[in-house]
Amino acid sequence: MRRAAAVTPDQELDVEVACPHCERSVAVAVPDREVEPTPSPYVLAFGEHSTAHCPAGHEFWVYYC
Repeated sequence: MRRAAAVTPDQELDVEVACPHCERSVAVAVPDREVEPTPSPYVLAFGEHSTAHCPAGHEFWVYYC
């Protein structure tokens, strides 16, 4: 029987989000399971975020709420 691997707080988890420009799926790292990744075509002046690129070459920002 296999056990699920434990995730430590400093490990990031990969989740899929849709590119806000073309809707292609992109894997992004989130800081923990409790956050909801929200993709945005625009960079905001505040909030924890990361930059992502889709296979079509679009750049967008993912915010963690």
